[in-house]
Amino acid sequence: MKKEVILLENLDLYPLNSEELSLWLNDISTLEKTINCFYNGHKITEELRDYIYSQLIIGLSEPEENWIWYTYWFIVRKTDNTIIGTLSFKGKPNINDEIEIGYALNKEYENHGYMTEALRGLCQWIKENTDIKAIIAETKLDNKKSQNLLKRCKFKPYKETDYSLSFKLNIISA
Repeated sequence: MKKEVILLENLDLYPLNSEELSLWLNDISTLEKTINCFYNGHKITEELRDYIYSQLIIGLSEPEENWIWYTYWFIVRKTDNTIIGTLSFKGKPNINDEIEIGYALNKEYENHGYMTEALRGLCQWIKENTDIKAIIAETKLDNKKSQNLLKRCKFKPYKETDYSLSFKLNIISA
């Protein structure tokens, strides 16, 4: 699968290659110069850094066409080339051709429709460019903002635990 920037109305979705992903974790100023953007995305916590590193290691051990399932996509606001958040997949599709996604947005950019546009754009890209049958997203039970986002993007609740609520978007009928 080739690297492809997704062009939306107000945003671009930019998938990071392995070098860019490493720069994001280690040298944001060089990354900004490399991709000609300003980073104002969410803060990278140690827990997130460890997770991204583990994804990087797994992704680099996979065939190149699988990289897209292990990297992060920057959400870039077109008006000022500012990175305002990320989207990601949580590994390769499962045996049922389902993929799990994650997303994060700097709180400064919430309530402007950016994440709705980004998530809809990525879902459309998946539908047009892959054989994925469904997209899954898990939220904490008390995360109503995330649940409302998923509902706006036509995801349906399908599984609940003591701590989380999972949503699914069936691509075939979406």
